[in-house]
Amino acid sequence: MLQAGADFAGYQVEGVLGQGGMGTVYLAKHPRLPRSVALKLLNREFTADQELQRRFEREADVVAQLDHPSIVGVYDRGSDDGYLWIAMQVIRGTDAATW
Repeated sequence: MLQAGADFAGYQVEGVLGQGGMGTVYLAKHPRLPRSVALKLLNREFTADQELQRRFEREADVVAQLDHPSIVGVYDRGSDDGYLWIAMQVIRGTDAATW
């Protein structure tokens, strides 16, 4: 797990937004723009699975083509330090799991 203040793929991690069985989503500062992003990292153990890697990258590619107020925007994707990651729009509010 990344700690607040850590640098990952150029992004500066500010904290954890959520965690699931396949990865963690962090709040991070964009490396070049004055904005925060939700940085979704797939756990390393899943990165070795070629099918999961393909699906994760396809998710980013498909969602990046969509533009709708009800869909979170995707800004970037890549791999770094054994992790696959997606940088997405941050949506402030209540975690849906608490409902």
